[in-house]
Order: sequence, then structure tokens, then C-alpha cells
Amino acid sequence: MTEQAGDPFSAARKGEEPLFTRVRARRGFEYVSEQIRDALASGRLKPGGRLPAEREMAQIFGVSRQGVREALRGLEMSGLVESRPGVNGGVFIRPGDPSVVTRAVNDLASLGVLSSESLLEARILLTSDVVRLVCERATEEDFAKLEADVAEVEQYQDAIGEAGSSRTVRITHFYSLLAEATHNEVLLMLMNSLTDVVQIRLNKAGPRPLTDVGKMRRKLIRLLRKGDAETAVKEMTAHLKRVEARLNEREDELAG
Repeated sequence: MTEQAGDPFSAARKGEEPLFTRVRARRGFEYVSEQIRDALASGRLKPGGRLPAEREMAQIFGVSRQGVREALRGLEMSGLVESRPGVNGGVFIRPGDPSVVTRAVNDLASLGVLSSESLLEARILLTSDVVRLVCERATEEDFAKLEADVAEVEQYQDAIGEAGSSRTVRITHFYSLLAEATHNEVLLMLMNSLTDVVQIRLNKAGPRPLTDVGKMRRKLIRLLRKGDAETAVKEMTAHLKRVEARLNEREDELAG
């Protein structure tokens, strides 16, 4: 066979990087995991449903019991199933768990896959959309929760320089309440995931937080009540950038 110009297979024949690689047989537990996920996606398996016993599953799938155990272990780590001990125990399909997304984002951030610049950009974009929706959808109850949270955070002001995860969680809880006021569960899940990464960074670095957080948030709430979304977005964006700058400064100090 003569070689054609631009032949994608010619590189492999010349000993260069191959276009394709040899097909490898998949392991049994991967098929088990995939079929259970497919059954969940199609609705044939539902939250609360109980999976067959390990021995029965091995027979159904035609794999070893070890393969079944590996598949279930992976699904449990993904938050899709849970093992319950006892006479009435077994492996059950879990209700939806948004914290799985948060753990995944945290793991990626810990591994250095997600840069601080990308995380800040994502927070600004997400929070901006959240702020706009809050202006449209927030109820008086939502605003009352936000104002109560600000009042509680202001009580922490005297201890603001102390390190501690409980203080960090208290201060960042405002973002969760803000997302709740959109009445969109997906935005709430995403907001919590990104905020949790910031919490971990704050706990590790322990920078002295900004002292005007309460004042800024009260101004933000006033803008939200007025429906002035664009000014509120500008205020929140400027605040997020200041927090990130303070955090980066502290992380650089620790690295040096």
C-alpha cells in the first residue's frame, strides 16, 4: 500500500507517536459500576432501593465477588450507594448528596489542578449571577436570614484575627445563604463547593480577615433589596478580589 500525503497512520509506521493504541480488556468491576450507574440514570434504580446480595450480584454480572466489592467500594466513595450493617442491612442507593461535588472540587484544588486565579474567576462569575437572581427572587424571609447572619458575623469582629475553622465557616456562611435566596439548588451546590475551597485555604493560611465585612454586606443587602443588581455585582466582585489578594499575600509569606 502506498503512503498517501497526510496519512494519519504513517507516523506509527515510522516509529513516531501512534494514532491509536491496542485495545485493553476492561476489568469486571468497571462493567458492574457502569451498569449500576446506567440503571440509576434511567430510573430503574431509585434512591432508597436495595441492591442484591454480593453473591447474587456476582452471578448476575458474571464476575467474581471481589469484582463486585470493588465496584461497590467505588460507588460508595462517589456517594451513590451506602452499606448498612445488621439483619436488615445491605447496600442501598443513597439520596442525592451535593457534598460529593464539594469533595471532588476540594480534591482537585488540593492536588493543584485548580489554580487560585481560575477559582477566583469562577467565584466572581458565579456570585455575579447569584446576585442578579437574588434581586429578582429573594423573599423577605431570605433577606431576614442574610441580615441575621451579618449581625452574627459582626459579633466575631473582636476575635477576627484568631485562626479557627469555626470562625471561617461562620464568616463564609453568608455565601450559602445568598445562593439559597436564588431558590436554585444547582447554584447553591456550586456556591458551596467553591466556598468550601476558600474555607480550607483560609484555615491553612490564617490571614487576618478584612475588618469591614459586616459593613460591606449590609451595603450589599441594601442594594439587593433595591434591586440594583449591577452595583451589587461590582461591590461583591471588589470584595472577592480583596479577599483573594489578602489570602495570596499570606500564602506567599508562608511559602517564603
